[in-house]
Amino acid sequence: MLAVLLALYVLLSLLSDLAVFGAFTEVARGAANTIEQNAQGTWCFYPQPHIKIDVACTGTEEQFIPVIEAHVAQGVSISYYAASLQRLGGSEYPVETSAGVTFLCVSGQILDGRYITQCGSVRRDNIVPGFPRCTLERSQEVVTDGCYEPGLTASRPVATSNPTGVSRPFTGKTSGVTVSPGSTASPTGVEGPNTGGAPYNSSVSLGELFLP
Repeated sequence: MLAVLLALYVLLSLLSDLAVFGAFTEVARGAANTIEQNAQGTWCFYPQPHIKIDVACTGTEEQFIPVIEAHVAQGVSISYYAASLQRLGGSEYPVETSAGVTFLCVSGQILDGRYITQCGSVRRDNIVPGFPRCTLERSQEVVTDGCYEPGLTASRPVATSNPTGVSRPFTGKTSGVTVSPGSTASPTGVEGPNTGGAPYNSSVSLGELFLP
């Protein structure tokens, strides 16, 4: 009888250990992102160049704005949060033990240099953030797990209107004409707003155009 109780105790101890370390035990892949271990054994988020980036969290994605702000202010690149924004843990956190909504936020860097932060709700372990989710071009302020080097990114994406009326992030190029900050260029890149029809000088600022 004592031997049976001892064996049962050992089994329960093993199950307890598995539960504590049950969040990421295998590679998790999405359409444009992966969560896997780096050379040091740390679970890291690896976004791909073709990942869809949101200009802003809108509609059903608005629920992720507060948790994204909480995530980028701390240093662990993979973190779980409760609805109260309390951080529940990192990649070791077992989601299936949670009651209520659990958010998973991940941050990383694409090979082209862009920083990505993505947050969504999850209901089980070993998965990337599901839908709905919000994906922004954001870096954490500091990174303590060594998954990537943080960088300076805009606190919130800024969009500018193009001739088609679609809002897109400003890239420094307009219809083939590269402009410097504080400058503007015509939609065609040939003629500007001057009435004489002379070629438009993209280095002239708006303040100079409207001097009396």
